[in-house]
Amino acid sequence: MKTRLRIAIFPLVLAVLSSLCGVAQIAPRALSPASSQEPVVELSPFTVDTSRDTGYAAENTLAGSRLNARLRDTAGSVSVFTKEFLDDLAITDLAGLLNFTVNSELDTSAWQPGQPGQNPAISGENLLNRTMVRGLAASQGMDYFTSITNMDPYRVGRFDDTRGANSLLFGVGAPGGVLNQSSKTAVTHSNSANLRYGFGSWERSRSELDVNRVLVKDRLALSLAALHQENGGWRQFDFQDKNRIFASVTARPTRTVTLQAMGETGRDQGAVIKSLPAVDEMLAWYDNRNARGIGAVTFAPTTLAPTAAMIALGVTTRNGTTGGLNRRATFIENDGTIFDAIGTYLTGTYNNAVVRAPDGTPGRTTSALIMTDPLFNPKRGNAGGPGSLREQRLHNYTLSADWQPTRKLSFNLAHHAQRTTLTTRTLVGNDPTFRGEPNTSLGLNGPVNPFAGRLYVEGNWRGDIHFGEYRESRVSATYAFDPEPTWLGRHRLAAAASTSAQTDINELSWLSLVGSPFGALASAANNRVAVRNYFTEGNPASYRAGDWRRLPTSFNFGGRAYALAFANDAAGANNSGMRQDTDSGLGVLQSYFWRDRFVTTFGYRTDRVTVNQFGYTADAAIGDRPDRDPAKATVTNVNANTRTLGAVFHVADWFSLIANQSSNVGVPPLARTVFPLGNLAPLSHGRGEDYGIGLDLLGGRLSARLVRFDAEEQGRITSSGIAGAPGLNTRVMDAFASVLAGPGRPITSTDWAAIYKASTPPANAVASDFVSHGYEARITANLTRQWRLLLNYSYTDSLRTRLGNEMVDWYGLKPAASGVRLVQGVKQDATGRYVIDPSAYLPGGTVAKWIALGATTPAANPSTLTTGTGGTTVAQEIFDFTETVSNTKEENEKRWGVRPHKASMFTAYDFKSGRLKGLTIGGGGYWRSANVIGANAAGREITGKEISSAEAMLAYSRSFARLPGRVRFQVNVSNLLNKTEIIPVRIATGTGAPDGFMLPGSGRGLAYSRYDLVAPREVKFTTTYSF
Repeated sequence: MKTRLRIAIFPLVLAVLSSLCGVAQIAPRALSPASSQEPVVELSPFTVDTSRDTGYAAENTLAGSRLNARLRDTAGSVSVFTKEFLDDLAITDLAGLLNFTVNSELDTSAWQPGQPGQNPAISGENLLNRTMVRGLAASQGMDYFTSITNMDPYRVGRFDDTRGANSLLFGVGAPGGVLNQSSKTAVTHSNSANLRYGFGSWERSRSELDVNRVLVKDRLALSLAALHQENGGWRQFDFQDKNRIFASVTARPTRTVTLQAMGETGRDQGAVIKSLPAVDEMLAWYDNRNARGIGAVTFAPTTLAPTAAMIALGVTTRNGTTGGLNRRATFIENDGTIFDAIGTYLTGTYNNAVVRAPDGTPGRTTSALIMTDPLFNPKRGNAGGPGSLREQRLHNYTLSADWQPTRKLSFNLAHHAQRTTLTTRTLVGNDPTFRGEPNTSLGLNGPVNPFAGRLYVEGNWRGDIHFGEYRESRVSATYAFDPEPTWLGRHRLAAAASTSAQTDINELSWLSLVGSPFGALASAANNRVAVRNYFTEGNPASYRAGDWRRLPTSFNFGGRAYALAFANDAAGANNSGMRQDTDSGLGVLQSYFWRDRFVTTFGYRTDRVTVNQFGYTADAAIGDRPDRDPAKATVTNVNANTRTLGAVFHVADWFSLIANQSSNVGVPPLARTVFPLGNLAPLSHGRGEDYGIGLDLLGGRLSARLVRFDAEEQGRITSSGIAGAPGLNTRVMDAFASVLAGPGRPITSTDWAAIYKASTPPANAVASDFVSHGYEARITANLTRQWRLLLNYSYTDSLRTRLGNEMVDWYGLKPAASGVRLVQGVKQDATGRYVIDPSAYLPGGTVAKWIALGATTPAANPSTLTTGTGGTTVAQEIFDFTETVSNTKEENEKRWGVRPHKASMFTAYDFKSGRLKGLTIGGGGYWRSANVIGANAAGREITGKEISSAEAMLAYSRSFARLPGRVRFQVNVSNLLNKTEIIPVRIATGTGAPDGFMLPGSGRGLAYSRYDLVAPREVKFTTTYSF
């Protein structure tokens, strides 16, 4: 925290306040008499005036059709979060908003099997926080342009939450839906200003400024919004600082023309915090150390692997093997020591069946374990330490012009641009990891280790530099026509054409020795630098990773001085760049029949996408870097056509029937290539259907919508699930080449080159389908002028299916009767030899082609031809691969992480008269049903825990003598009941414990591969001065 800066903000606030008071008292320049008589009209059907939102209710939206339409006439599922709702709950981040959406949530990768990590959520892999709607990936928007930066409500007039694959909003986007922020824009009819300061739990400090100034009445206005935030967090080393400024200009030179310009610049800085504790690789060793003494569990490291007796004590493996270029450069933060840890011993925990607790209790063979011992898991702790950081710089602007030559014809021209750079330094995967120190020397044959017998945290620091840029130019037109006779209805026809260019470059890197001294790849494991911190038992503040910023400028290792740098990963998906150019055309027809009782929306969109996958250039210090040179790029062209069809039938003023079908195409993944040819992965396809009813009761003060939905994403690309296919192909084809290709062999080298290429496509990812269905209900009400209410409920069942089916088809594997596993076409004969059954494979598939190659000559027989060391035959390779793919599909095609039921509610009441005049009270909360965290030996799902939180608000508004306007004092309490129990995400299971197991030791409980921590009660105080 920067206390000096936080204190310095107050003189600035006072200065701004004084100037705003002056602004509020200055009347705008009067218009000439002629112009002052011109009526002001609602110009654009392409924008929504958020000033008409009242309480928690909004009248209109663009989300259903790109046209300004009443929410009750919109067939798509759309919810609006008004500015008053955001203010009542003091929402200042995305997570706080998603808690009160109908069916949205942050994507924390809990849908992945095994031990789901959080890399995409905490590292720089994504420029903005990923979200999910209806169990599917979702997008975020900024004024209905694609957004590539995280939102902040200081500049937002409202949010529109659109659920479903609506191609009218984004033809190329995520299928779950869109959360769009509508910016505050300058208004030309009145001056206003808001000055807000918030403080509270964990050194919260947030200042906001929002001012609108009319320069020429009904003609020209300027607005300005600014944010300065220095927030702490409930966990150690946490902070979230922001400095942003946003400005908007609105000009109406004539009553038929509106010009707008707005832009934002800013910088966000903060800590990177995992929601889960550190990985445990020490408890078994720690228990034996305490029971037997340090001397019994520490050893002089040698080139030999740990003995069975050592493993039983918790010394389970080695830090790599010595020899050749193998190195483990290690820096000890405690005293600055640098040594080579290659070959030294590493401790383990109870996920190893050979390990024994002091009382003889054996460990179990399971997945990795998360620390559960309360002694080493203080809930406010943060094992990542102070070095886990992220900084994001952002810039965006929008220019637009609206022209309405007649009351029925309107045009809009807009240009939007965003640019951002995200830099992160963090620990990913299993890091940070808790270990014990079993080595009596620092390295093999090294000096005495003064830390022997102590506990430490070590990790390899990862860096990401992620650059994003998005530009779009759009022209739109709409024409309203009312044909005769009237039974033909009235209609609005809209057309739009746009061209956009999006650039995305992500360079993943690792802290490494410069110059690639121990391997050609600059960031290879042997070139990386590990940072270690030995902690003091009993001092939770010391239970953290070493800080990469503490390393010396000159790193003396192995008798040589090295510079340090974050060196890039190998060229590929983790170090790549692309430019996506999209030309889009859109047509929408919105029709009203039977005195507006029947409303239909038809939309058709075409997208022509060109993807340039960048090549690379070599940097002597950090390795491969993406290169924008067009000559090095790989170009892929994709065309997509999507449709939307919706209808609303108002059976009565208060009762409506709703139906909507929509589709879209997904964003192409970076550097992900797939079978059969190894080309860049195609766009995924989204589809959605909604059917339900709408209610408008109490004279329109209460609106409700209840729908059933079905949603699907076909062909989402992920790297998980490829099951080692590229390596298999290379090994098998190299084995065949050794006996089939070349002089004196059945196939010439020239012919073999084509065969080899066809059997080794450069694929690195596979596709999956994700399906979901369920129900949603939302009630929004301004029950009286003083009482407002929001109530949401949803039920969602989602599932991953068809994992890697395009790869399965390429190999010619057949599905088994279960539909998930594959037919195993390889069996062992009486001699133990692996033999292939050709009938188990589809003709024309790759395995069938390998069988044909094997029949060319006896030397190529797959049952005897080996693929490398260890005597593994081609047939056994096929057997192992088939089993791996079957197991992967069986493990992935489940309901991991699903919380079917979700509910939220908030209500607030204003006292307008009497002794309590000026007081506002509010309360509510949210609830999620238990999540799927595993399956037992019988295949039945195991569920975790529910999530619930109660929220409360109390506010008081009043005016002061000699001070224009009003002041509102507000307090919000989140997690009112202070429920902080852990949230299980995955239990530790494996062949040794299919139903999980209890950890040896007092108070440790069930073994988990992941669980998330819950923030304790938070109190926020906010003061707002409005005038």
